[in-house]
Amino acid sequence: MRLGMKIIVILVSIVLFWSGVFYFVSCSDQPEKRAVKVAELALKASVDNAESVRVRGISQPDSVFGREYVSMDEKMSLSLLMMKINEKVMKETNGLENFDPEDKDMVELMERQMTTMSVLRSLVTFDAPDDKAKKPFNGWKVKIEFEAETTGGKPYRSEYWFILDKDARCVVKSFEIPLI
Repeated sequence: MRLGMKIIVILVSIVLFWSGVFYFVSCSDQPEKRAVKVAELALKASVDNAESVRVRGISQPDSVFGREYVSMDEKMSLSLLMMKINEKVMKETNGLENFDPEDKDMVELMERQMTTMSVLRSLVTFDAPDDKAKKPFNGWKVKIEFEAETTGGKPYRSEYWFILDKDARCVVKSFEIPLI
């Protein structure tokens, strides 16, 4: 074999090798990307009227460590949001004096708010405030903001939070947060 031919074979081999490495690195099934896909599928399975779902935004997958699924800042902002929904309900029902159990929209809003508050209470951890021990990586958190219609055709906005396992293959916990 001539020297020129050896150099060409070596160069082609190097290019093929690095192309293969690049392909496998870029096309590997990354858990972050899989987390978003699994969360979108779970959203469609979680709502009553899946055909009406219009996704408005999807957060970047966030790492979850230990049992701290929701940060303190997120808990505070969610609590404030629930207070706003509570104020809206109280205003529209005159402090529940004029509450009409036949008003399906108000009943659904109240149910979603109570479910969210229940989930928030269950997420409260009672660790010592000075406990700074590093917690192990537990999975991924993805938030999806969407608009949909109830089975009765009334539009609503919500945000669904999905907590996924380490490999982002299944949803461990999920909850809906109604938005005004």
